[in-house]
Amino acid sequence: MDVEQNLKGGEEATRQAGVADPGDEAAAAKLWAVYISEAEKYDKGLVESWKSDMEGMLIFAGLFSASLTAFLIESYKTLNQLEASANGSTFSITPLIDISFTPTTASVVCNALWFISLGLSLTCALIATLLEQWARDFLHRTEIRSAPLIRARIFSYLYYGIKRFNMHTVVEIIPLLLHASLFFFFSGLIAFLFHVNLTITIIATLILLFVTATYSVLTFLPLRYFDCPYRTPLSGVFWRLLHTYGTIWDQSNVQPNTSPDKSMVEAMSRSAMDTSRERMVRDGRALIWTVKSLSDDSELEAFVEAIPDVLWRSRSQRYSYADHIRELIQNSDVRLCERIENHLRSCDTGILSSAARKRRLIASYKALWAIATLFHPRQFPDQPPLDFSRWTRFFQSEEDASILHYSLSAQVLMQWSLFSANETRATGMLPYLAKCRMDIEHGHEPDKRPIVAFLNEFPWVHPVPFRVRKAPKRKLTLDVISDIESMIETYRCNIRFQYLENAAGLDSIPYRWRETRQLIELPEFDFRKSQTALELTLNRIVHNQLHKFNNESGRWIEDIIQELCRLWTPAASSTTVIPPGIVRYLNEGITAELTLSWGGGISFLYLEEQLLTALWRLASFSSPFATDLALYSSVLDALTKSGCFAISISLGMLVKAKMYASLDLAWTDENWQSRFSHSLLPTETAVIASPKLADANTLTYDGKSSIASKTPRSDRWSPELRAKLLGARISEGGIDLVAQFLEFCCSDPFPYKAAETLQKMDIFLLPVSVHDVHQNRLAQAIAKLFESPRGAEALPSVINLKIFDTYAHLNAPVPNWGPYVPWLTSPHARYNIKAAFFAFIQTMSNASLNDSTSLSIPDTDFAEANECKKQDSRTETPTPAVNP
Repeated sequence: MDVEQNLKGGEEATRQAGVADPGDEAAAAKLWAVYISEAEKYDKGLVESWKSDMEGMLIFAGLFSASLTAFLIESYKTLNQLEASANGSTFSITPLIDISFTPTTASVVCNALWFISLGLSLTCALIATLLEQWARDFLHRTEIRSAPLIRARIFSYLYYGIKRFNMHTVVEIIPLLLHASLFFFFSGLIAFLFHVNLTITIIATLILLFVTATYSVLTFLPLRYFDCPYRTPLSGVFWRLLHTYGTIWDQSNVQPNTSPDKSMVEAMSRSAMDTSRERMVRDGRALIWTVKSLSDDSELEAFVEAIPDVLWRSRSQRYSYADHIRELIQNSDVRLCERIENHLRSCDTGILSSAARKRRLIASYKALWAIATLFHPRQFPDQPPLDFSRWTRFFQSEEDASILHYSLSAQVLMQWSLFSANETRATGMLPYLAKCRMDIEHGHEPDKRPIVAFLNEFPWVHPVPFRVRKAPKRKLTLDVISDIESMIETYRCNIRFQYLENAAGLDSIPYRWRETRQLIELPEFDFRKSQTALELTLNRIVHNQLHKFNNESGRWIEDIIQELCRLWTPAASSTTVIPPGIVRYLNEGITAELTLSWGGGISFLYLEEQLLTALWRLASFSSPFATDLALYSSVLDALTKSGCFAISISLGMLVKAKMYASLDLAWTDENWQSRFSHSLLPTETAVIASPKLADANTLTYDGKSSIASKTPRSDRWSPELRAKLLGARISEGGIDLVAQFLEFCCSDPFPYKAAETLQKMDIFLLPVSVHDVHQNRLAQAIAKLFESPRGAEALPSVINLKIFDTYAHLNAPVPNWGPYVPWLTSPHARYNIKAAFFAFIQTMSNASLNDSTSLSIPDTDFAEANECKKQDSRTETPTPAVNP
């Protein structure tokens, strides 16, 4: 603790003293290296621009000063007696000093303006020379040290020194001095010509006015239009004045300043980034110019690689540049898709290396995928779909598996857009096909020329059936018409099936798998029209990709199979037999839940052993695979016709367990009574008489009669009470169901996967109150199971049943019955169950009795058992018949 406080105290002292930790400074070296990289580019660019400006200033100042000096040589004479010689008069000897001589006002003004102009010009040259020296010195100082941290701080120190001493203002003053010098020269020229010639003076004055007006326009124009390329040194001065005046005005009116820009450059940057229609137009023009200027494939490749990130995030679409990219595709001068197609064709020349070819293909297909989404009917319903059929290279099959990951997703979206672009023409052919069908049925020969033209012109992606391809040369038949109608109606569905099948053949998930599947969904499509294609696709996927099912990387293939399984319905199938792909998939071991829309068609199925095992796996899921009791009844009816009795027993028990669970699902006030008294449940029940379930003032039923002889009054019961009663009734029936199954385990044939079946049946069972008949039946079944030859296979599962687990009852989330009360209340049943468990443990294990103390039989139980034996001698508990 002391060490920790010392460390904290040292850190605080270091921080307050402003001394940096050397270790921290070394750790920040990489961070400051980034700063150096950016600061060096900015500062060097700034200084180099200053140096270039100063070089131009020096050249202009030198030439201007030389020209101005020539004028001054002539004009300064007008200030003394030598003016006569300048006027060409005869020279006469006069006194050296003429006190009465006075130069004219024009001469004084002219010489004053010109000498001021010359002074400003030379000052400008001097400052420009010094500025060049300062710039070189700045660059030199920033490069004298090599350590990143030292250089970074020198950069920062010198740059903020430049800002502190307003060096930017000095740079702007230099051209201002030169411009002022030029104006002084023109003003002096007017004064010089005033006494020489009036016409020339007027011309010089007009020139001066024109230059002044132009200079003023160039000064104020960028204040109004920030994109104006013209400006003068006074532009920044007037902008700051206006900005300051605006700030003062805003403060006087107690309003915030609407212009946060501190310089014209910042104002220009903000104006360029403001969202507006003009900015959209500018961006579009810039992108068009960019693509047009890309002369070779290497330059185009960088642009193509940027398209996917511009249009899509990791999980959602971007819309800011959608119109721009769409314009690049539709613009006749750009033709982006043609450029991408040529980009793809360059990969087939053999010139590129394998790595460069792969990179170019992947970039192109990723870009095509993103482009195809711009014309998808769901994403942009108001945008006409794009017909990709004219770019044949887009649909070429790739052999490299790493490229297929991208090409499959891109091609399926382009196929989708292709059909959407031609859907009107396809659906418009259906009425004509119906008319041709009627003509054939009435014995007339229809005109097949529209059909032939349609078949030849329509961009079919999938192979056309043989008899359809031969239709132009043969007589048109009803079968050909049906084939064409099916090709049109199932076009999109076949696209999806082919994509799923091709994707299942890959080693990993295709590019943009989730988004692609969503874009080619058909939620309102009647898949019964494509059942044959669905079954063939499902069978091929299961047969070819079976080896991937137990692989973690193949989970997404199981998603494909489960999707196809959910679409299959026996009513629409060409046969009533479940496809082999579904059966084989179920038998291979499913890790996720699967729902099949079988309906009542399952009752007509021929139940072979392999199919029964598949159904057993389907029924062994943790939740009911349907809530329709009629479906389960049809399954039970079909099981009675099966010759595989061992599997039928286990499957029948699981189906009944599912039926029990489904009775508790989605019940209403109207059907509650019928579910409570359902014929599937046993007639003997202890639920109504249980004091744990209902108020005694409401339920006066004594519980001695069966449920069939008296119906409980439930018109005033609350939904919570009904739920408790129904749940308890179902759990009680589950105990009887377990007893039935154990009785089957004591005879031949031994049920299929008895232990697993028993565990699956126990999932929904948390009994509360159980009639003595069911308790004794369960106890007798367990006792007989111990004596049976194969009882050892099932007894461990019986011991581990949740119905015997007090902890499971106490921690059950629903229903909440309050304090736990044991349901095994029959002394005879308790004794028989404990005795069977104890004998089994002694037989199967050599462990000490301490390991099985939880199953030891108390002495009091023997007294109860003796009484039970006396009762058994007088009466025997009936065993109801079991229908598998």
